[in-house]
Amino acid sequence: MNLSLILKTVAASLAAAVFFNTSFAATAPVDSAYVQMEELVVSGEAAAAPVPGSTKISAPAVTLQDPGSLADLGGILPSVRVATNSRGDSHLMIRGAPERHSQAFLDGIPLNLPWDERVDLETIPITGVGRLEGRRGLPSLLDGPGVLAGSVRILPPQLDGLSQRTQVSLAAGEHGLGRASLTHQHETGAWEVLGAGSLQKRDAWPLPEGGDLRQNSDLEQYSLLLRGSRTVANTGRLNLLATGWSGEKGVPAEMHLGDDARFWRYPVRKRALFGASVALPMGRWDVTSLLAGDFYAQEIDPRGPDNWDAPLAEGDDYEKDFDRTGHAQFGLTRWIGDDSRLSFQGNARYTQHREILTFGGPTNSYAQWMTGLVAEAEHHFNQKWGVRAGAGWDHAATPESGHKTKANSFNAPALNLRLSHQLNKNSELYVSGSRRSRFPSLRELYSGALGRFVPNPHLRPEQQDLLEAGITAQDNRWHFTGAAFLQYLKDGIEKEALPGPERQFMRVNRTKIRVPGLELAGGWRLHHDWEITAQHTIMAAKVEVDGSFDQPAEDRPDYLSHLGIHYQGFTGPGAFLEAALTGPRWSADVTDADDGLTRLPAGVCWNMRLSWRWELGGDDSHGKELEAHLRLDNIFDQWTDYQVGLPEPGRIFSGGLMLRM
Repeated sequence: MNLSLILKTVAASLAAAVFFNTSFAATAPVDSAYVQMEELVVSGEAAAAPVPGSTKISAPAVTLQDPGSLADLGGILPSVRVATNSRGDSHLMIRGAPERHSQAFLDGIPLNLPWDERVDLETIPITGVGRLEGRRGLPSLLDGPGVLAGSVRILPPQLDGLSQRTQVSLAAGEHGLGRASLTHQHETGAWEVLGAGSLQKRDAWPLPEGGDLRQNSDLEQYSLLLRGSRTVANTGRLNLLATGWSGEKGVPAEMHLGDDARFWRYPVRKRALFGASVALPMGRWDVTSLLAGDFYAQEIDPRGPDNWDAPLAEGDDYEKDFDRTGHAQFGLTRWIGDDSRLSFQGNARYTQHREILTFGGPTNSYAQWMTGLVAEAEHHFNQKWGVRAGAGWDHAATPESGHKTKANSFNAPALNLRLSHQLNKNSELYVSGSRRSRFPSLRELYSGALGRFVPNPHLRPEQQDLLEAGITAQDNRWHFTGAAFLQYLKDGIEKEALPGPERQFMRVNRTKIRVPGLELAGGWRLHHDWEITAQHTIMAAKVEVDGSFDQPAEDRPDYLSHLGIHYQGFTGPGAFLEAALTGPRWSADVTDADDGLTRLPAGVCWNMRLSWRWELGGDDSHGKELEAHLRLDNIFDQWTDYQVGLPEPGRIFSGGLMLRM
């Protein structure tokens, strides 16, 4: 009997044994891991919109993933896939949409780097993070410009009535895997203060199916976070945030390209964020504002493993990037009676990107202004019917374009309409339609990516029209959401393989991309200590060619699925088993002489976690506790590709301790 079959049998036996053995069940319930929210309640968010049907990932569900970064968490949200590209960056894809259509926020501060309009999730540490909240589609225009597919919001932990809390987590595993974090939160006078620090590292990821270690897949990163929050004017809230991280990482080469693959390293990656937000209710008026500064620097060494340790000479390819970004947001809401509101919001962002492409070479400077104005009204006619309508205007300009041709300024309207019907206090039907655009990023317009891309300053904005209808329902022990959506993307930006021996790409505007889809997600608490969660999304993305939608769209899976089974008593044993399935999809391949695309098969990854929890003191669930865990990721060591030539990690064994005080 081979190892894969043995592990499958063991996993199935453990799942069955834990499922049917409830003799360890305690009478006190544990927190639900997944919660379907009727109304968004966000601590520390500026200009938060009331968004029914969003999904919140609670602190227990975050713990089950033993995360080192946001990349370890994104995939547990419905219709979300986290994939690593040829630059070694892990990106968020919601409903199969490109990563630039989604946004990540920390305390209301956008985390996507404006230079590229996306962010490497593996560089966003889970330092001082309590919960996640995910939105899909475009239920409101108040998320800001460029958010077409949805967003993920990182929320701080809650004290839940305690005066202080400390958590220490340690984990270690195969191939030099190590993680450590310390979080302390306490009340001091009027302030609630949070301090946190973390370290994550690995020497390499293993290749699946018993392969060798993945070349150049190492990582090391440190992070710190400080946050203060206090009540102002009796009912308002002031939040202050300062966080930063520094690290280095390798970029695994595309295996199918051989010596033509990208052999890169990031010797330096640093980022610092500073932000302040205020939410101030004043009778019938609500005022919200946010100011933030974002400072980023990185270095790229593309010389390959034989030259990474060699001294740099003038003229060598060696990229240095420096980004400075300022964010400002102001919102004003007028409540009209008990059934209506009128909201206004303005967003402004200025970013400057400077790059040096050769050692000792000149500095090129790029800059972009992006602004957006939105008005949104909501009215509930009675306890059954409600309508929300929004309109806005987005603008982008690039006053600096290095030595390249300057792109035109962009303007685009934003529209949203949503009609809802309350079936009862726990369920709702809705239909919505929206239009919003995404402007090309500075990198898409001007960057050559060290010779891999040909710049295209003539790119046009992408325009998305989205129709959606769905239902949300929940009870004390279960929750369910279902949605059917139809997305039309005009002038969608995708990379196109160029002919010639250089094997380069260019970003171009496709005529139109059509994506119909069906999304189902839910959870069921069988018992105080048991919970099952499941989600399944089906999509059929096609590109229009000569009037017909018959060409496949890049990197959009036919389906995404996730199943999780969780058991945890108040003390004693705990178990978690999950499966994440990614459907077949088309991936860009410069070696394909036909259309530059290769069909990738479906892949499934099984993960398992076993734990034991001890109560160290106190008479309730807020007492001191210690948890030890063992986990096995990719149990059956199956091969699944992120993209052509870029496999996901193979089987990894790890374990750790977590102390809460």
